[in-house]
Amino acid sequence: MRGGKRGKEIIMEKTFDVVAVGTLNVDLIIIGEAPRDIEALTQWVGPSIVELTAAGSVGYCAVDLARLGLRVSLLSSVADDIFSEWILRQLQAEGVDTQAVTVEKGTSSGIGIYMLLFGSRKRPLTGRLATHAPWPDKFSPAQEEHLRNARLLHCGGYLHYPQRWGEPTEKLYRKAKEYGLITSVDTQFPLVPVEGSWMRLLENLLPYVDIVFCDESEAQAITGISSLEEAARDIRAAGPGLVVVKRGAEGALLVTKEQVIHQPVFSMEEITDSIGAGDAFDAGVLYGTLAGWNLQRTAQFAAATAALTLKGVGGTQTAPTFAEVEAFLANMT
Repeated sequence: MRGGKRGKEIIMEKTFDVVAVGTLNVDLIIIGEAPRDIEALTQWVGPSIVELTAAGSVGYCAVDLARLGLRVSLLSSVADDIFSEWILRQLQAEGVDTQAVTVEKGTSSGIGIYMLLFGSRKRPLTGRLATHAPWPDKFSPAQEEHLRNARLLHCGGYLHYPQRWGEPTEKLYRKAKEYGLITSVDTQFPLVPVEGSWMRLLENLLPYVDIVFCDESEAQAITGISSLEEAARDIRAAGPGLVVVKRGAEGALLVTKEQVIHQPVFSMEEITDSIGAGDAFDAGVLYGTLAGWNLQRTAQFAAATAALTLKGVGGTQTAPTFAEVEAFLANMT
């Protein structure tokens, strides 16, 4: 078991704690300080931190979950190029099970390029979209067995992929509920123009979802409601028991039928970048959910998990173990 000591509350009845669907890609991350003046920039030559990381809409979260000590399997697709070979090696080294990942011939991996040279520590400048499917439309018997033998199904970036909107994903989530899995979705955002509220893209899926993750702009776009608490309640009314709105430096809002928790961030002196911090927050919430913790403890654990990733490049370089998160929280009290 990777990640050191596991929480005693985690139950090991099934083969996997989490199965996840979503794309896998590489992030090329360049961190430094370049001139803001365009004329000076054209003459500038300087060293930077340059790292390649295994990422994608579920890549960071899968590693975060594995570092915390959970057993994670991916039901995704990758290309048959050198980038995907590298991605799979990196995930396997972290203890993530990739046996159920489909390799699509004649396709190309996605590449996110983060030019963090001008003050930003978050957003990609450009990139290449993957040409393979985000995850298989139909599962093989072996992939189906991975789903059946898991405790929780998580989807990263559902709204990114029009080819998976509606029935394909709804069918998967209905099956997951039939198998007794907890289900979660990080919506993220459409990569194609969508007129009006995004709720119509989600409303038939949400009755099968227990936990929804989104950021504040996504919550507003899904519902058309500016108040984050009201937007979260509107999403929750469509089916999920818990809605988590991630707010970056402002923390997170967690809303159930009975509770509303405004979880602040933990201040960190050392911040390299904030890439993947939201994925780490997801992982912390999923860990707490599987452990059966109350919402307050879960929110604090998730915030600490996210904070510890800020020290390293990308979403997983300093992704913490369970013991490291608990030690961090102990020092905060």
